[in-house]
Amino acid sequence: MSTDIQSTAYGPMAGYFECAPLGSLCVEDGGVQTGPFGSQLHQEDYVAVGTPIITVEHLGENRITRSNLPLVSEKDKARLSRYSLRDGDIVFSRVGSVDRRSLVRKEEDGWLFSGRCLRVRVDKKRICPQFLSWVFGLEGFKQHIRRVAVGATMPSINTKILSDIPVYFPPLSEQ
Repeated sequence: MSTDIQSTAYGPMAGYFECAPLGSLCVEDGGVQTGPFGSQLHQEDYVAVGTPIITVEHLGENRITRSNLPLVSEKDKARLSRYSLRDGDIVFSRVGSVDRRSLVRKEEDGWLFSGRCLRVRVDKKRICPQFLSWVFGLEGFKQHIRRVAVGATMPSINTKILSDIPVYFPPLSEQ
């Protein structure tokens, strides 16, 4: 293993790390996906008992916070199944604090995410979601995502911007 260092968009990384656009490390269908549009989900759809929806406010430091979670009925959960989360997904803020992200854990499997978020679903044969979420937490990555965001008054990212982000990673066995 080489001890060379490579200069990256996020700062120095091990020279033997591979580099690939995030989109190429994701599952083929819906690897990087925007949440439901406002016309698909309204505040009046929220119920007292049901399936939680992750909003930007619930993106903690790599953990989903559980206070004041909006809930939807089983009927709406089925209707919005395309926006369902799985263990290992990573949810990003799409607007405002675009460097906020949280890793979905087993206990959040089946929850939904809102239209102000983006979901990343990686191909686990290519990259470990826990490793990738750790990379996304590096200060150099956070600075980079803020630089590539669009919008002067309210920074935002979209599926194309996030899919094109370079990711540096060692072999899967090391992640």
